Amino acid sequence: MIKKLICALCLCAVMAAGSACSSEEPSSADASSHEQTGLLPAESAPAAGESRLGRDLQKVADIYRTKKYTLECTLESTELDSPVKIKRVVSGSDSYQLQTEAAGSHGTVTVNGKSYDFDRVCGMYRETDNVPGLNIVEELERLGIAPGAMRDSDREKYSDYNVEQYTYTGDTYITVMDFCFDKFDGHLIKYVTRYSVEGSDDIIETRTIDRLDTEADESVFNAYFADDFVNFDTLSEEERAGFIRGVCASRGITTEELFETGISANDLKTLDYDTLFRLVYTFGTRSGDSSAADESSAVTDESSGEDSSADESSESSESGTDTLPDSSSEAGNSDITDDNGGSVSSDGE
Repeated sequence: MIKKLICALCLCAVMAAGSACSSEEPSSADASSHEQTGLLPAESAPAAGESRLGRDLQKVADIYRTKKYTLECTLESTELDSPVKIKRVVSGSDSYQLQTEAAGSHGTVTVNGKSYDFDRVCGMYRETDNVPGLNIVEELERLGIAPGAMRDSDREKYSDYNVEQYTYTGDTYITVMDFCFDKFDGHLIKYVTRYSVEGSDDIIETRTIDRLDTEADESVFNAYFADDFVNFDTLSEEERAGFIRGVCASRGITTEELFETGISANDLKTLDYDTLFRLVYTFGTRSGDSSAADESSAVTDESSGEDSSADESSESSESGTDTLPDSSSEAGNSDITDDNGGSVSSDGE
């Protein structure tokens, strides 16, 4: 389950950022890594200023190139039980991404040179050195990947659209991206990504574009959460343990479920942000109803034996970005980083 969530969030962010839908974000639930490394030999990359993208996808790339845009998309995946909504806003060096799923919402924001992860479920945030990387479309352009010929079966499946298909082949996996455009005006309607890894079932993600334009709401570029949420990295060990017990109690997460992930009550003092995020988005899906957990099995302070609750609501900030997988990793294994949840890779774009 954790693996599925991680894949969803990561791919989500990547696709969203790159092709208009990451956020995203399989973004995704665990990770939000947006940093990209070279996936093709340097000699395979296009010359400066040269693009091998198809006509319609080039229009999408031109929107991203303005460095001022809003992308909203809906991610559906074979690895996710329900759709994920991704919103990404970019203006110059500032960026904002919000990912909303069944358990709650979380995101990232970069403003005035500082980047933060925030999670509304847990009511927490942290400052981070991670910044959004290239989105899926930018990656395809950088790598010099051109659209290829489609099989007849694919053409029949997408007969209602103009389609450009791009394929990236790694050592043990193949990533196929089908971008579907309106036949009349050429705008991007959706794109479907299929990750094929040796020895595993294919992961298929569909990102439906709800909005993509060159407008940006500047009001989202702020760290408003610093006033209401807990700065997780500044908590002492005792404060961290108490905060985590409160989050677990409010989300109905039991001691038995902690043990399932190898976490003991003593580990709560040193549990990191990412682990708590995964824990909440894996087990804490009971709409915040603490009664869902049996009182006898609720997470307690071992030293006092008493249940602990938290006033803060919980929020997580893994990114759902969509980017191409690193050549050294398996496809779909990531943080969606953060854009429309779609990059050949998890922010997102």
